[in-house]
Amino acid sequence: MAMDAVEQVKTALDVVDVVGEYLQLKPAGSGSFKACCPFHQEKTPSFMINRPRQSWHCFGCDQGGDLISFVQRMEGLDFPETLQLLADKAGIQLPHFDAQAGSERKRLFEINDLAARFFHAQLLSSPTAAHAREYVKKRGLDDLTVDLWRLGFAPDSWDALTNALKTKDVTEAELLKAGLVQKGERAGVYDKFRGRLMFPIADVHGHIAGFTGRVLENTASPTSNQPTAKYVNTPETSIYKKSSILYGLDKAKGEIKRLDLAVIAEGNMDVIGSHQFDVTNVVCSSGTALTQEQLGLLKRFSNNLAIAFDADNAGKAATIRGLDLARNLDFNLRIITLPPEAGKDPDEAVRKNPELWRQAIKDALPVVDWLYRNSFRNHDANKPEQKKEIAKELLSEFLHISDPVERDAWIVRLSKDLGVSDDSLRLAIRSVGSASGVRRPATDTGHRTADLVPHATEHKSRLQELQERLQAILYLKPELQTLAKSILRDYYLPTTPQSELLNYLAVLADREFQDQSLEALGRDLEETCRKILELTLTEMRTSLEQDMREAERTGDQSRINELSAKFNALINPSSSGSAGGHA
Repeated sequence: MAMDAVEQVKTALDVVDVVGEYLQLKPAGSGSFKACCPFHQEKTPSFMINRPRQSWHCFGCDQGGDLISFVQRMEGLDFPETLQLLADKAGIQLPHFDAQAGSERKRLFEINDLAARFFHAQLLSSPTAAHAREYVKKRGLDDLTVDLWRLGFAPDSWDALTNALKTKDVTEAELLKAGLVQKGERAGVYDKFRGRLMFPIADVHGHIAGFTGRVLENTASPTSNQPTAKYVNTPETSIYKKSSILYGLDKAKGEIKRLDLAVIAEGNMDVIGSHQFDVTNVVCSSGTALTQEQLGLLKRFSNNLAIAFDADNAGKAATIRGLDLARNLDFNLRIITLPPEAGKDPDEAVRKNPELWRQAIKDALPVVDWLYRNSFRNHDANKPEQKKEIAKELLSEFLHISDPVERDAWIVRLSKDLGVSDDSLRLAIRSVGSASGVRRPATDTGHRTADLVPHATEHKSRLQELQERLQAILYLKPELQTLAKSILRDYYLPTTPQSELLNYLAVLADREFQDQSLEALGRDLEETCRKILELTLTEMRTSLEQDMREAERTGDQSRINELSAKFNALINPSSSGSAGGHA
């Protein structure tokens, strides 16, 4: 996407107007506004918007950006989607837009919506769907839930859907592209979904991208003599890719963001049952391991995942396969284990007693704890060969622990529980690490627009904070530049900030120094400069001391003399002339 299109959108819209559609804004100085941050919980507003710089920054969670980044985070969209949304708002046609591809996607969403309406109407009133209505009732789904999730029924017919949609001017070619029909052996097409309870699958924006059809219990299909699969899904289409959709995310994303936690179940009914009983931050991956695309979607709303799985081996294997990928994307992971009295899955638990499911989510264990208990549960720790298997499983897991103290504590615990020395485990973990090559890869966070402070999520040193404060004062009152230079001399000279940093400094200046007189700002600047100088000199002395120790170790006398001269100049600046009396 051409950057001139980005600037065109940003020029056409005002950050205050855009943010004001989401938050209640209060004036906070000339051209500035404040509000409670929507990205973390707070009672005192620390979220600032600066109209002249067209930027925002929260001093509570240290996040910031422009109007595009704000909408991107609020809506949970990727960058192109956000830009298109704002372009539509501004009445701008984006360049290089593939009108044909966009038109086809829109048409397929329309066709799926028509199919969902047809299936839903069949479930509600068709005489042939009586057994489906009975099944829905037996599963405990109320009318509101059936309507909210647009559940439906596909008649056990070769052409019921095809004929119904043809009356809506949908062609067989379009039905094939949508994955709703299959080609016949000789000619024509036939309905893919027949005699099944239908679950429409929406993308993150609520558009119907595909369907899952579940065979009903104790029913035989007259349209097939072949064994019936329990579930049939829409095939891969231009709008439906199973690896990039999470069932229920369109309905759960707001609560996931609010609670800062996404609960991952396995089946559609787990999600629907949870939402029916007001546990609405639940989605599912349809029984498969989480993919990179699905995790990328979740990353928009929360970094915290609690994963539940059915009490069968397939579910456990799918969960374990998804762990490494999620951790490599820096998610905080916990594993939900249902107590025996809760049943086999979240849907059964929530219908027995919603509190069983809520409590299981609260009691979710960190991954290492869960795997530790699981490993000892599945092996006999009294047998040497089984001890070896336990150690192999858990030591490879311990390699993911970045903190050495925490990792060592787990090794000590494992040595006690296995009855072996911790030295043998430390030797073993080195060989496991060498064999597996485990390391934490850097992750691509995708396209970010105008983040105000580079590496804003990293901890800032005291010196960095003071330097930013000084630059904010100088941004507000450039005439104080001479005073700053007279104090700092050559030790720290504020550079001209780049555009992104200027956005941050503008908001910081509004927050810290609005309505202060030039005299008051001068006093603040002097104090800030003195602290910067003090910390800078301390860091320089520490560095020189380390270099001198190294020079003494190697016996490099010329280097020692050079460093000694520099050190003397630091502790007695008046003799070198490199710093003034202000120091």
